Amino acid sequence: MAIELLAKPVVDALLRALDRAKDAQLRASARKAVAEAISELILISPDLSKAKAKIAIARAAGILDEDLFKAESMLKKIKKANRTKAGAAKKSAAKRRKRKPVAKRVRS
Repeated sequence: MAIELLAKPVVDALLRALDRAKDAQLRASARKAVAEAISELILISPDLSKAKAKIAIARAAGILDEDLFKAESMLKKIKKANRTKAGAAKKSAAKRRKRKPVAKRVRS
């Protein structure tokens, strides 16, 4: 009985230390994911789904720092730029389309 009383605090302390180590490792891998997402978004043709997944990993790990917010804003700006490019391409294609000639009315 005396051994159990002495061992329990030691075991509890070890378990808390392991939990902190796991949290630290999780945070480190989440920060690495954010850095990879930013480097992916800097590329000329970024893979948006990969960057979005890495940002989601960091969010799930509970990382709330400037780099995460920067990566999210970069992702939003790139998405917006892609939407405006697609919209401009559709408009220019519509202008290129030939319209049917309209029959002229003959006045009597």
